[in-house]
Amino acid sequence: MKLILKYILSCLTLSLVLTSCYKEPDLFEELLVSNGKVPQIAVVWLGDAKVYNAAGVLQTTTTVDSLSTVNVNIEYTSEIAVKEFKIYSAPTAAGAQTLLATIPAGAQKYDAELRNYVMKVPITAPKGKGVTSIIFAEIIAENSYASSQKTATLKTKP
Repeated sequence: MKLILKYILSCLTLSLVLTSCYKEPDLFEELLVSNGKVPQIAVVWLGDAKVYNAAGVLQTTTTVDSLSTVNVNIEYTSEIAVKEFKIYSAPTAAGAQTLLATIPAGAQKYDAELRNYVMKVPITAPKGKGVTSIIFAEIIAENSYASSQKTATLKTKP
């Protein structure tokens, strides 16, 4: 009987020693590493007023005359100061982006109803009939980190 108890105690001790040396890997550790805060763009839309479809969904595609001026409206939130706003254009969502405008911070306004900041950046529509451009908006924070880009689609009338 004593021999069995000694055997059980030694097995338990050995298992405690072995498991105390084992460190469980943290699967989320790399995902949660943060280099700093960045502004978050809620939505980007084009024109002077928001347009909703019958289902109440904001339309981010706008059709305008060639070479006309269009406002790119960026609605965003930020816990840190914003340095500048950048607007890019590309023929497709995966196409090479061309910088259209860089606007320093200071002209944005806080909309209490939306509980977001809103920045209007005027751009010129592309030349030609039936041209489609993807407009990308990006915000650069004071810590030089950039927000994720959000897009809207700009088309010229055929």
